[in-house]
Amino acid sequence: MADSSAVRPDDPLHDGVRRVTACCEAHLEVVRAAYRQRPFVQEELWAGKIDRLLTPGRPVLTLRELACRTGLDEPDIRRAIAWHNERRRRMDA
Repeated sequence: MADSSAVRPDDPLHDGVRRVTACCEAHLEVVRAAYRQRPFVQEELWAGKIDRLLTPGRPVLTLRELACRTGLDEPDIRRAIAWHNERRRRMDA
């Protein structure tokens, strides 16, 4: 299912896709319906890619280096950071 929060630590080619499991067709349809209602937020996916890179590795010092290591461009990195910061502000409020 399309899911912008799905970032796989070992499989970047499948970022944005969540594997789902259900016990039967009816349950699978319930799961599908839930994911269809959830918006796909590109900035959320990008923030996950950045987080995956920063968590285990050495600190990234420049946007250029971060762009090279994530495959994102600098404007997208800035949008992902802004999305992440806004989400944190809402969660902390």
